Amino acid sequence: MKKLLMLLFAGLSFISCEQMLKDRGGDAEVEPEKKVVLGNDKDAKGCVTSAGYRWSLLNKECIRVFEDGYRLNPLNELKETGTSLSAFIIFNDDKSVAELFLPDSSKSYLLSKQEDGIYKSDEWELEVNKDYTLSKEGVALYAGALIEEHRVTGDDNEQS
Repeated sequence: MKKLLMLLFAGLSFISCEQMLKDRGGDAEVEPEKKVVLGNDKDAKGCVTSAGYRWSLLNKECIRVFEDGYRLNPLNELKETGTSLSAFIIFNDDKSVAELFLPDSSKSYLLSKQEDGIYKSDEWELEVNKDYTLSKEGVALYAGALIEEHRVTGDDNEQS
């Protein structure tokens, strides 16, 4: 009886090994029933908006403004509602033109640098002196976050 079980086990082992080592080049590939398409929400220029991409008139490509631009935070909205939707600014290479991206608009605005160093369009004005201030028709709406620089001295190792 033991010999019979051993022979049966050995036979099954050879059959399973044959199935594992068998060349399956002629078998048709099995495709999944449902295909998941990620980033299928492209805008008219082909930018995937759900991934944060927007069309840049300056760069002539899809960019993520929160990675490439300067953040401008709203001055009044944060105080009134407790939420903040930021605007972003990017500049061309020679800083003669700035592009403005607003949080509630899919359109961007080009602002040209004036002689006094202020960037302007028909209704928008960007001052870039000490910090960034964005105004619409003379009313300041957005400002850049102030950066505090501190000099770090010493090290983490305690010495007596």
